Amino acid sequence: MRYIPALIGLAASACAAVASAAPQTISDVQFIEASRCLGLMTSTSLASPDAARLGPYVDQQSWTRIPVVMDMADAARDSARLAAARASGYERAQLIAERDGVCRAFGAPTTAAAATSAGRSLQ
Repeated sequence: MRYIPALIGLAASACAAVASAAPQTISDVQFIEASRCLGLMTSTSLASPDAARLGPYVDQQSWTRIPVVMDMADAARDSARLAAARASGYERAQLIAERDGVCRAFGAPTTAAAATSAGRSLQ
């Protein structure tokens, strides 16, 4: 009987460890923005080494998305690639600023705070 509190404490700490290891889920809007960022980072004219980290993150986040959100994310990614391919001058500078600003928060999102700050910068 005296071991029960110790077992409960051990189980609670194990649950906390599993919960902290689980990836933080971002909102649908943030997921679409991360997909757009992936499009910018993987475009041939604006390529970024951060795409290697962002690609698996977007794939991981896609598991819980409904088809409509997935379609919107795909469209945002494709639109960003096309915009990067066609951009020049000021438009190119804007896309580079987006890639190096908003998209950096998605480059290595290890906490919900990183994803949340990225989502706030959308507004």
